[in-house]
Amino acid sequence: MVLRAVAELYRLKRNEWLSPSAIEKLQWRKLKRLLRHAYENVPYYHRLFNDAGIRPEDIKSRQDLSKIPITTKAQLQDLAPEEIMARGTDRSKCIEFRTSGSSGRPLSVYLTKREAEFFDIVWTRCFMGAGLSWKDKKVEIINMAPVPEHQKYWFQSLGIMRREYIVSLGKEGYVTGFLNKGDFDVLSSYPSVFGIFMARMKRKDRTGRGPRLVFSAAEMLDAPTRRKIEDYLQAPVFNFYGMREFGAMAWECPPHRGFHINTDTIVLEIVRNGKAVESSERGRIIATGLHSYAMPLIRYDTEDVGILSRKRCPCGRGLPLLESLEGRCNDFVSLPNGKILPPGSTAFLRELKGIRQYRIVQERVDELIVYLVLEANPSSDLVERVKEGIKASVGEAVTVGVKIVDEIPRDRSGKLRSVISYVPVNF
Repeated sequence: MVLRAVAELYRLKRNEWLSPSAIEKLQWRKLKRLLRHAYENVPYYHRLFNDAGIRPEDIKSRQDLSKIPITTKAQLQDLAPEEIMARGTDRSKCIEFRTSGSSGRPLSVYLTKREAEFFDIVWTRCFMGAGLSWKDKKVEIINMAPVPEHQKYWFQSLGIMRREYIVSLGKEGYVTGFLNKGDFDVLSSYPSVFGIFMARMKRKDRTGRGPRLVFSAAEMLDAPTRRKIEDYLQAPVFNFYGMREFGAMAWECPPHRGFHINTDTIVLEIVRNGKAVESSERGRIIATGLHSYAMPLIRYDTEDVGILSRKRCPCGRGLPLLESLEGRCNDFVSLPNGKILPPGSTAFLRELKGIRQYRIVQERVDELIVYLVLEANPSSDLVERVKEGIKASVGEAVTVGVKIVDEIPRDRSGKLRSVISYVPVNF
């Protein structure tokens, strides 16, 4: 198993440096094989293709992908596993992953052990692309229990690919002490978790050597938060984009010119109102996993929003770039004048002294409520400054209210969302 994983990682590392045209050909071969498999073996996709009047051989170019209807999470949640899994797959021998369920309904995703192993290898390639080495000790702080069980390999006792996972919830004192000692090379967590511990830690208490690299994932990482983490930990921050459904999808390399898309393992499209958009235009991220055969996901609506880049990365890799990730569709605020406000436009709140955490909630198109958790002794005009800052972005047609609370609850997954809108966004 170890030799197979090393060989697979070698192939994936080699793919990074192929020319864009060579990677595209590789991607296309994998896609054609997957479409044929899904049509012949998965009841849901057999019906989907037939209802659309198409067969796998009708998909002859990237433009033809639009002939395949987009599949939503809600559609799959309403189906029995037998409808969306390939015939002949023994579900009892698969590994079940549950999506974060930020919408309130998680989706069960089934992978064979070989597929799950492949997901881990792709993540490793991404981490290595950001600078992870074989001898690094990587520590991941997880906000909520339980910590997933991770197999311990014999080579880790030799100092190779060492990993440690820590639950922070209820153990803040222990984690603070652990971080101060800093006996590790790479630190990985959510941006909001970094914020909690940076507020508790004092630089004079830090005695350890680490971290050399900081990895961020699962939540939106805005520029102010990135700067704070890098300034405090004195280490570069690398952002990663992934989902339970697809594993690692895109990642930052040292030049930080965007996210390299793993186009040798997924097909990623940006669409608006169901149609592909040009590079540099915002749209929904639609993904197709090229290595999931037990439960294929084809043109799956991730409910995330992003922008493709026209540029090539100066690192020389042939993998194309995602210019930016802009959050979930329900992280965007719809305004009465039809404009859409991305979640990053409220990041100025992180720069205001006296605010520990915040959340903006929109239940009506003409009203926003800002929930604030305050530091001790905030300035007397802080609430008014918050209102004025939000008003400058949304305009006078929107009412802005502020509520002071003791705590802002996290999602079931442990994520802390800064913006939640219940007003549909036209994507």
